Amino acid sequence: MKKIYIILFFVLINVLSFSQAVSNDTIHWSSTKPLTWNDFKGDVVDSVALSGDAVIAILASEKKGSRFAGTSTYVVTVFDWRNSWVKPKADTEMFLKYFQVLFDMGELYSRKLRKSIKEANLDPYPVSFNEKYMGAKIGMNDRVKQFKKESKNGTYEIAITRWYDNVKAELTELDGYKQPPVKAGK
Repeated sequence: MKKIYIILFFVLINVLSFSQAVSNDTIHWSSTKPLTWNDFKGDVVDSVALSGDAVIAILASEKKGSRFAGTSTYVVTVFDWRNSWVKPKADTEMFLKYFQVLFDMGELYSRKLRKSIKEANLDPYPVSFNEKYMGAKIGMNDRVKQFKKESKNGTYEIAITRWYDNVKAELTELDGYKQPPVKAGK
């Protein structure tokens, strides 16, 4: 019974955090479509500390089928353009690269989650989907904090370039776990 309450608690936290942070106006991560300044359509926040912000999230769901059909999962990285913004005159190529690294990091942790889910059958002590999902989100958040610190929130070009190259290399290593392209709706 206690385990059910814990699972419900994590599900509730996920639903609440998702509904507050991400609107329906999102761009799915794609290796063929990097971010552009036109993707930042949110209202500019009057802040001395920030020159811009990007809302990036890993969205995941699991659907349990019948006993014989198995379980299907869906994991995607999205950029919320309605809540992402940049101040005028801060829209430099290096600052855009900074935001691209953040978006790429989201995809990196989505791929790590997909890999973890795929390898779950081989694990003698399997972890639940929600625990794997929370682990990916925590891992991404920790890595984002480290990147923001080292890049001085997008102002230190050497760190941004180093992180850009490293994250791209990690994405390449996990190429087998990338999400198929999303087809545009009619």
